[in-house]
Order: sequence, then C-alpha cells, then structure tokens
Amino acid sequence: MKKEILLLLLLLAVCSCKLDDAEYLQRDELGALDKEFTVGSDMGRLTFPVYANKSGRVSVLEGGEWLSAATTAFDSDATITLDYLYNDGFPRLGRVELSTDTRRDTVTIKQKGGMEEWLDFPQTSMVVYNGSTEPSVLPVEGNVDFGKVRHSIVYIDGENWIGSVNLSQDKLELTTTDNPDPQNVRRARIRMSYTDGWQKERVFTIQVTQAPSDNLIGELQTFPQIREMATTAGSMIADDYCIEGYVVSRPESGNVGENAVLAMNYIDYAASDETAYVESLDGKYGFRIRTASAEDNVLRPESFVRLLLNGASVQKEENPARYTIYGVTASMVLESKAGEIPVKSMRMSALTDDDIYTYVTLTDCEIPVRKGCLTPINEGYTNLFNSDRVSKFPILIRDIEGSSMYMYTNTTCPYRRDGRKLPYGKGNISGVIVHENYRSFIDGDNADEDLCGNIGNYQIRHMRYEDLDLEDDISESFSALLTEYRYMNIPAENPDHVWLPTYGNNGFFTHSRTSYIHNTYKTHGWPSTDFTYLGPCGKNYTTSVNGYGITLEDGSDYGAEYKGNSTGKGISAAEMNMCWANTQWWNNGRGEAWLIEFSTKDIVSDVVSMQLSTQNISQSLRTPRYWKAEWSLGCDMSAQADEQWHLIGLYTVPDVGINANTLLSQSLGFKQMDFPLPANEILGHEQVYIRLMPCENKASSGNDYDSSTIVNGNGNAINYFAIRYNKQ
Repeated sequence: MKKEILLLLLLLAVCSCKLDDAEYLQRDELGALDKEFTVGSDMGRLTFPVYANKSGRVSVLEGGEWLSAATTAFDSDATITLDYLYNDGFPRLGRVELSTDTRRDTVTIKQKGGMEEWLDFPQTSMVVYNGSTEPSVLPVEGNVDFGKVRHSIVYIDGENWIGSVNLSQDKLELTTTDNPDPQNVRRARIRMSYTDGWQKERVFTIQVTQAPSDNLIGELQTFPQIREMATTAGSMIADDYCIEGYVVSRPESGNVGENAVLAMNYIDYAASDETAYVESLDGKYGFRIRTASAEDNVLRPESFVRLLLNGASVQKEENPARYTIYGVTASMVLESKAGEIPVKSMRMSALTDDDIYTYVTLTDCEIPVRKGCLTPINEGYTNLFNSDRVSKFPILIRDIEGSSMYMYTNTTCPYRRDGRKLPYGKGNISGVIVHENYRSFIDGDNADEDLCGNIGNYQIRHMRYEDLDLEDDISESFSALLTEYRYMNIPAENPDHVWLPTYGNNGFFTHSRTSYIHNTYKTHGWPSTDFTYLGPCGKNYTTSVNGYGITLEDGSDYGAEYKGNSTGKGISAAEMNMCWANTQWWNNGRGEAWLIEFSTKDIVSDVVSMQLSTQNISQSLRTPRYWKAEWSLGCDMSAQADEQWHLIGLYTVPDVGINANTLLSQSLGFKQMDFPLPANEILGHEQVYIRLMPCENKASSGNDYDSSTIVNGNGNAINYFAIRYNKQ
C-alpha cells in the first residue's frame, strides 16, 4: 500500500511540473489596458493600445450612429483607432468589442455633449392635507425626456394612500386618499429615477407626509425652546414639535462634520455623511443635525426646511455651549424648498457661542502661513493610501484686529489638495462655526481624555472653495511683513553661520548652540523636509508640477526645479530646504533656543504679530514638549540675563506621527500658531530678538505625552516664521 501511495505522489509531481512549465503552455492574450475613455463633444479620433498574441477584430456594439472603428482588425499587439462625430445633444455612450476566436474584451466610450442632461426637484419634501379635491404639486426642473423617468412608492405608515403620481415638464402631481387617523401622520417615500446617457442611474427621493384627519401637524418651536429641552446626556423629544430653518452645510464639500479618529487606523467616515447644520431663519442660532444614517441626510444646501422632531433627541455640550439633534430621519423632513440664507458677517472677536453651527462670513481675514495647501500633511497616513490615521487638519487664519483661529479641512474634502496655491491677500472667509478638539496639536490639557485638544473656542469649516474669498497676494492685504522665513535661505558667504529671510532682508535666523556648525551647510541648524506640496497627491500623482505655494518677490515659483512628492505623499524634496532643524535642546539644566534677529526701526502700527509653524520631527521622540516664546532688545542667553527677556506666550509642540504606533497626540503636519506682540514696546528699535526655547525638561517616551525627558540628538524643526504688522 505504501508503495502505491508513493508511486501516485511521484506521478502527481511529474504532472505538476509539466503544468507549471510555460514551454508546454499556449495562453491566449487579449485586452485593452484601459476599459473606459471619455472624449469631448467635438468630432475627433481616439487611439489606444490593445495587447494580443493572435489576430482579432474590432466591432462597434453600441453607438454605431456616431462611433466607428478605423481599425477593424489586428494581428497581435496593436493600436486601435476609433472615430467619433460631433455631439450637440446630451452625453452619450458607445461600446466597442475586441475579439479573437477564443476571447472577447469590451471598451466603453463616453462622449460629452453640447447639452447637459439634468433633472432636479427643488422641493424634496411635502405635506399633504385631507379634504382637498386638487392634487398636491411639487415643482420640477430639468430637460430630460420625462417619459423615461420611473417612480416607485415605499409606504412607511399605512399603505396605498397615494393614488397617482404624474410627472410633467414643470411639476409633479400627487393624489391621495384622506387619512382617517385623528392623531397620527402617514408617511411615504417616492423614488424618482432615470438612466442618463452614460448609463448611470440618477435617483431622487421625495418625502411625503400626510397630516392627521384634523390637518393639524406639529407645533412650531423656536430654536431656544428646543435648546431648553437639551441635557448633556441627551433628552428625547416625545411631542410633535417642529423647527424651521435654513440648511447651511454642503455635503459635496466633504467637509461638513468631523470624521472622528476612533482608534489607530480606524476613522468613522460616516460621521460627515450623517451631519448637517441648520440655522434659525434669522441666522442667530444653529443646530448640528446628526441623521440616523447617511441615506436619511436629505437636507439640501441652501434650502428652507421644516423638521418634525418627535423621536429625535437633543444634546447640549458645554464650554462652549453647543447643541446637537440626533436621530433625524428623512421622514421627519416635512418641508424642503429653495431658500435664501441670511448674510451674517462679523469679525472673529464678535463670535459668541450662539454662532456655533451657523454660517458666518469672517471679514478682513488672511491666511498668514504663505506656503502649502489646505491639508499640508503626510498623505501616507490618509485615505489616499488606504490608511486612516488622520481625518482633518487645522490651518491658521487671522484678521485685521489681530485675532486668530483655525480653519478645519477634512481629508474627504475633494479640493483640499488639488494643486491650487492658497490666496495670501485680505478678504473674507466664510463657513460654519464649530468647536472641535484637535489632540494632535495639544494633548494632556484636560483630566478627561475626551476633552483634550482644545485649540480655541471656535473654528470654521468651509463649505466650498469659494468660501475663501481672498485676494491672491500679500501686497493686497492689510498686513505687511517685517521679516519672513518660508525655507532655509543659506547665503553663499556666511561667516556668521546663519540663514536669511526669504522675503526682504531684515535680520537673520540662528540657534543658541553656536559652538556646533553643520559640516555641509556651515550653519547652526540644517535643512529638512516638510509636507507642503500643493498636490494632487496619491499613488497616481508622484510629481511636483504644482510646487509649494511659494511665490518669490521676482514672481518666480520657488522649488519649481526640484522633484518633490516622489512618493505621492506631499513631502518636499530635501534639497528645497523647506524646513530647518536642530537636535541640541537641553544643556546645563536649561533649554537651548532658536534665535531670530530683526529691526523694527521706523515702523508704526497698532497691530504686530508673530507666526510660527513647528513640529518635533524625530522618530525617536524625546524632543521638547513645552516651549516659550520671548522677546528682548539684547541677545544674551545666559541665565543671569533671563529677566531681560519678556514673555510672548507659552506653547506645546507636537511629535511627528510614528507609523508603528500613531498616538492621538502625534501630528501628521506642522502646527501653525499666531502670537500678538506688544506694538508699543517692540516697535522703533534697531535690533529686536526673539527666542523660542524649551521651558520644561519633558518629552514623550513614545507611549504617552510627556512622561520622559529631553534627549539631545532628536530634532525640532520650523517650516515657517514671520513678523507682521498692520499697514497704516
């Protein structure tokens, strides 16, 4: 028996060898590398490669009235040529088959049209009443063939009470039977759909609510009245209360709500899809709405809505006070139609808790960090690389009064890193005011972990790129630069081992550890990389064609000659000197410091400020957590001269993200900060010095925030520094 088994195994081994030997196999090959092409509406010609190892044919399966094959046959690998005619109508689709005697492959051709095919229902919810002999009417807009629009009805309460659904060029008419119930409403959804010229199904859902038999539906409440019902744990609304307001969020921005990071490599992306913001008709108050599911979020941008809140819950959060209504379903939308959001403009200093979750235009603003994009982060940790370590990023904005705050952008925002340079002049910034923590910028600031990461009472979420209504250049801003550093500008002749401003020529930048001089750069610091490439990023975008948003005084684009973003992660090339680092931070029981010198002579202004963008970049961590910024008229760094230095502010610096163990306190980008400076004291001097210095010997061990101590050899870096003043 053993011999028979052995013989069988030997035979199987011999057969396996023959099957694996390519010399004895003849495989058929046929296929186009791309399966779908989109062409313009004009007449033209399309070519694409096909890979084959035998002869075959090209046949037009669909669209033959406008699409033809100039190449009708091929012998092996070949280039296929198709001709298409001008299209002055709706977009259309054609299909071409590639075939041999044994295999087939299909290629789809989508042609744009001279006309856009569209259908819209400006009002997506309606209430119908009893006793009427006339049909209920909804407005309809569009140019589709209404004969191909299909409908179906899903009854949520009751059944078969909608008699007919008739769609015409400008209206949708419904007939209904009366509701016999004196207390309860009846609800249904009408699903309208059609297939467009590119064979994509377009779907619209109409929410229909029928009043009880007495035609009384819902008791209208004000926003303050609903707020009074809120508790910190959440309070259920059991009565038929309604609110009316305007929807001020835009789902297509991908930036509506916070996609919460729940654990390393796990983000709740449904949060943004289920979030909407509704403000009162006078624009004074706002609610965040969290729907029961993404499908229930039928709240259209810039629409008037009437919401029935029975069955939802309302929750209050404090410091600052803000209110969320949870559990809203599509059937609770009693009415939805086009509306006009009230204009609400103010300065940052005028914001109050009542403005949270309302749409506000902040006036006389600027984006002060003049480099990078809306999310200057390491994309290797984002959804672009199927990693879920970071869901949003805040960048700094400030206004003419010297106030500052952060603007949030989600990684799901489609325009967050599309190659456009940010505008650096003055203007208005609009969006929804929120309060959201950001532990990657500050952690350990509260005993309750859920409350850590307070980066200010208010932040703003833009709802479209046009919300950044700013002039392009700083020459068109309310502020002027005293000195600015956007990259490490090392002079060819450098006896003092410093680096110079990248705008103007006011002063220098250096480090207090002057005994150390870098062998290559001959400075008291050395260049490194940051994450400020403008984009696009991702595995399919591995070049730096759009630069880093740094326009020099001569109008040229700094960095255009360097090949950064080689991995698609938005990282600058090392030779660009986009940030500067040092690893000497604690000696003889006190901190070393970055030192900046500049002149304020002949400058007159009532607002002066400092902008700083920094990060601890060492993967080994043990870099300073707690820092102070100070100014002085002298440059003495000895302990005896400490009293000559005046405090500007205290701040924390985040550690770079560590892939093996990404903590919530680690940042995937540089932290941007704004510090007001005392104009009366700091202006009018030949020389002014600022030092940025660790003030406590505390650092991260890699598993916590600050339980370890500073170890020299681990780097802190800066990628932007500026001193600004308001023009007179």
